[in-house]
Amino acid sequence: MQRAEVRLRRVLNAALGAAIVVGGSIGLGILSIPGLVASKFGDPLLVLGAWGLVGLFTLLGATVYAELGTAFPQAGGPYVYVREAAGPFAGFVTGWSDTAISIIATAAQSAAIGVYLENDLLDRRAVAIAVLGIIGTVNWFGLKIGARTQQALSLFKVGGLMLLAAICLVIGGVKPPSEIHLFRYAVGLGGIVTALMLINETYAGWNSAVYFSEEDQDSDRNVPRALFWGIGAMMVTYLMVNAGFLSLLPMPEFASSNLPAADAARRIFGHEAGTVVTTFAVVSLIGIVNVGVMYTSRIPFAMSRDGVLPSGFASINRYGTPSWGLIAFTLPAMALVMLRSFDFLFTVTAFLGVVINGAVYVAFFVLRRTAQEIRRPFRARWYPWAPALLVLISAALLVASLISDPEPALWALGAIALSWPVYQLTTRSQRQLPRSG
Repeated sequence: MQRAEVRLRRVLNAALGAAIVVGGSIGLGILSIPGLVASKFGDPLLVLGAWGLVGLFTLLGATVYAELGTAFPQAGGPYVYVREAAGPFAGFVTGWSDTAISIIATAAQSAAIGVYLENDLLDRRAVAIAVLGIIGTVNWFGLKIGARTQQALSLFKVGGLMLLAAICLVIGGVKPPSEIHLFRYAVGLGGIVTALMLINETYAGWNSAVYFSEEDQDSDRNVPRALFWGIGAMMVTYLMVNAGFLSLLPMPEFASSNLPAADAARRIFGHEAGTVVTTFAVVSLIGIVNVGVMYTSRIPFAMSRDGVLPSGFASINRYGTPSWGLIAFTLPAMALVMLRSFDFLFTVTAFLGVVINGAVYVAFFVLRRTAQEIRRPFRARWYPWAPALLVLISAALLVASLISDPEPALWALGAIALSWPVYQLTTRSQRQLPRSG
C-alpha cells in the first residue's frame, strides 16, 4: 500500500526542536488552571507536588517517545509508531484522532485570540481566521521559517512567565508552608482526577518534536534533547509560576480565582494588568497555533505516503512544506472558529490525547518484542517498569474519566469508531489497483 518515498528537508536542530516543544505546550492553561488545581488540593505542598508529579510523568513519557522518535525518524509522530506496532488501521485511527485533536485545539486557540483582540472594528471570528491565514502563510515557506518564529515566541513565553513568577516571589516573599496552609478541605477522587487531567492538558504538546524527526539534521541526538530540554523548561516554569502565585495571593483567593495570573498582575501592575495579561495571552496562543499548524500537516503527509489517504497529501511544495496537508488542516480550523464555545470539545480531545499516548506506550512494548533488529540510538530508561507505569497510569486516567464524566469519553470513542468507515473509503481505490507481477 505504501507509495513512492517522498522525503522532507532536514533543517531542525535541538534548540529549534525544544522551542517547538515549549511553544506547543505553554499557553492559556498556566494562566487559568492553577487556581482550579489549588481548589482541588487546598494545600500548597500538594499543589506544587501535583504539578511536579505530572511533569515527572511527562518526562517518563518522553523517554519512550525519544526511543521511538530515533528508531523511526519519520514524519507523523504517534501515527508511525502505532502503525509499525499494530498495522495500518490502528495507525489510521491514531492519525485520524491526532489530527482531530489538533484541528479542534487550534481552532479554539485562534478563537481565543479573536476574543482578546475583538473591538468595535474587529470581529473575533475575522481576527481568528486572519491569524490562521497568516500563520499558515508563514509555514507555507518552509519549516525553518516557522521554527525560527517559534523560537522567538517560546523565549517570550518562558521569559515572561519567569519574570512574573520572580516578581511575585520578591513581593510576596518565600513563606514556609505553615503560613499559607489556609485553605483545606476533603478532596475526593473525582477532584484529584480532574486536577491531574487539567495539569496533564497544560503539559500537552510536549511530544511535538517527534513529528519533525524526519526533518532533524541529527535525529539521533536532537530528538531526545529537544524533548528533555523543552519539558525541563516547562516543569521549572510551571513550578515557579505556582510558587509565585502561592507567595503573592492568599490561598483562598488563589483557589477561587479563574485567572490567577490576572489577579497577580493586578497587584503588581495595577491598572496596566489587563494589557500585560492580554499581551502575554495573545503571544502564547499565537505560539501554540503556530506549532499546531507546523506539525499537524505532517500527519496526513505521512498517512498519504503510506497509501491510507489520497496521494495529494504526500506532495510538498518547493519550500519543503506538505502543502495540501497544510491546507487540509487550516481550512477546517477556520470553519470551526465560528463556534461560540469549545469547552465540551476540549474535554473530548483531552480524553483522545490520553488514548493516543496510551496507544504509543503499548506500541513501544510491542516493538521492543517484534522489531528487535531496529536500530535504537536512544533507549528508554528503566525498562520495563517505567514504561509499564505509563501504561497503567494512562489506563487509570481513562477509566477514571469514564466514571467521573462519561459523556465526553463516549463521544471520543464514537469519533474513534467513525474512523473505520473512513478508512475503508480512503483505502478502497488503493486496494482496487491492479497488482504487479
